[in-house]
Amino acid sequence: MQNVKRVVSQADGYQPHLIAPDQGYRRLIESALSYFRGPAEASVDAVHYVLKELVRISIGETQELKRFPTLQAELAAACYEALERFREESCKTTVQLVDMESAYLTVEFFRKLPQEVDKTGAANPGTGNPPTHWRRVMEAKLGLGPPLPSC
Repeated sequence: MQNVKRVVSQADGYQPHLIAPDQGYRRLIESALSYFRGPAEASVDAVHYVLKELVRISIGETQELKRFPTLQAELAAACYEALERFREESCKTTVQLVDMESAYLTVEFFRKLPQEVDKTGAANPGTGNPPTHWRRVMEAKLGLGPPLPSC
């Protein structure tokens, strides 16, 4: 809580505000979303490891390849090289997606969120019906309206 107060007060100066300190909110949003970079990159690495293991197991269990050890080694090397390239591209794309999400979440998004809750009369996100709350967050984020009633 002290960190939030410090960031908000330092963002626009130490003078009391008549309006909300948007710059401070932006800094808090950016710093919070920067925590997603590490887990996002770790998920790319985890998928890369699983794919490498699948290639290794597949090549090892293919009976036809056992007769040609040179082909087996070349195939494994080509697969690992391709997976490494895909990993690098995936890592760049994943970081880019995190950055895009960081740019999308603005102060205005968080200002509209409580108003949406008040309009629908739903419970507080901490109590009541959490799936409904997260559905509203997703709809607001994606710019979707409420779902159409089924017939």
